[in-house]
Order: sequence, then C-alpha cells, then structure tokens
Amino acid sequence: MSETTATGAPVRPTRPTFLTVLCILSFIGCAWYAFSGITGYFTLKAMAPASSAASQELSSAFDDAINNEGMSDAEREMASALGGALGGLTDFGAMANSSLAQGLLCLVILIGVWMMWNLKKTGFYIYTVGQLGYVIVPFLLVGGLAGGLMGILGAVFPVLFIILYAVNLKHMS
Repeated sequence: MSETTATGAPVRPTRPTFLTVLCILSFIGCAWYAFSGITGYFTLKAMAPASSAASQELSSAFDDAINNEGMSDAEREMASALGGALGGLTDFGAMANSSLAQGLLCLVILIGVWMMWNLKKTGFYIYTVGQLGYVIVPFLLVGGLAGGLMGILGAVFPVLFIILYAVNLKHMS
C-alpha cells in the first residue's frame, strides 16, 4: 500500500541533497558542453580549409626531416608512425565533427539528468550511455593520438559522475 497525505494525494519521495547537487552540477555542465560543442563545431569547420594546407606543409617538412637525418629504417618507421599519430591534431574537420557529436550527446545526457532529478532510475542508464558515447566519440571521429588523448582526458569527470549517480540509485524508482 502506498503512502498518502491527509487529502488522499500520494506522497512523493524526497530527493536527497547529494543527488540534487549532482543534478544541478550536471545541468550546468551539460549546458556548457552543449554550447561549447556546437559553437566549437562552427569554429573548427571555419578553420578546416586553412588547416588542410598547413597539415600538408607540416607533413612534407616532417618527411624531409626524416629523410635528411640519416635514420635507420626502423627509426624512420617509428618517426613516420609518430607523424601519422600527431596528424589528428591538425585535422580540424574531424575535430569539428567530434565537437558537434559531443555537443549533441550532451542533450541525451541532459535527458538522463532530468529523469534522475525526477527520481527515475531509467535516467541513470540514459545518462551512462550518453557519457560513454561522449568519451568514445573522439576515438572514433578524430582517431590517432589526438583522439585517444581527448577521449582519455575527457573520461575523468564522466566516470566520476557515473559512480556518484550509481551511489544514489537506491533513491530512484
């Protein structure tokens, strides 16, 4: 039997203060990251044509340096692999797409936070999927060393918040 008030209305469970604080921080973070992701897309897209020429010049200079240094074949292969890994740092087109995808994923995360604000356990799962997507996107769209660093460094707060929300699952239905 569910609890009711004197007027017969059902009693709503109260949201714990810790969950309230987490949700408010998430609302602020989602708004910020959605805004910066979407504006970052347009900024990086505008930079993409110039970066393509700069990337080609950088690649050419890197190749010239490798050939003029008298390196062994193994050293050349390692230097070439490093140059390819660092190439993602100048691919503003891929970074723009990653930024837009992350900005849109913030909207999914926001839905999950809103549901947890209303004490719905389903929100935790939506939030977790959105956060995992947010971390995985740079690996997939940027790739290389740049995408790896972006994904790994970008995973710190999502993992922390997933754990903190998981602690509050007992308060959700």
